[in-house]
Amino acid sequence: MYRKRFAIGILAITVVAAGCSKPQGSGRLAVSGTVRINGQPIKDGAIVLFEPLESQDTGGNATVYNGAFTIPQQSGLKPGRYLVRVTAGDGQTAVNPVDPNSPPGPTANTNIISKDLVPASWNEDSKQEVNVTRDGPNKFDFDIH
Repeated sequence: MYRKRFAIGILAITVVAAGCSKPQGSGRLAVSGTVRINGQPIKDGAIVLFEPLESQDTGGNATVYNGAFTIPQQSGLKPGRYLVRVTAGDGQTAVNPVDPNSPPGPTANTNIISKDLVPASWNEDSKQEVNVTRDGPNKFDFDIH
């Protein structure tokens, strides 16, 4: 009876230990890098988006601060190719296109309609790709012109 309890206890400890040794964000990898536009760090608050191009079930985005971005492992990307898009609004309030004498926004509220500082070739028409690998480091530096 004692041996049976001992064996069950060892089995339980083994199962728990195996569960604890599994890395957080299984299969996910940290991603980081920098973004420069016309030779200068892009403004704080810019966003870098990663869209999967293969069968990976992860995509992600990161906000840029001081020209750098990071996606930690727990919310990182699985290996594979990703389309990269970058966006950064100028933060200026546009003129209401319907009535220039009215506040901006479609409902005459205080919406800010920003012009994107990033060229279309890095945004809506992006063909920029990166390959996230298990071997890493998955550090990507983007220089936008």
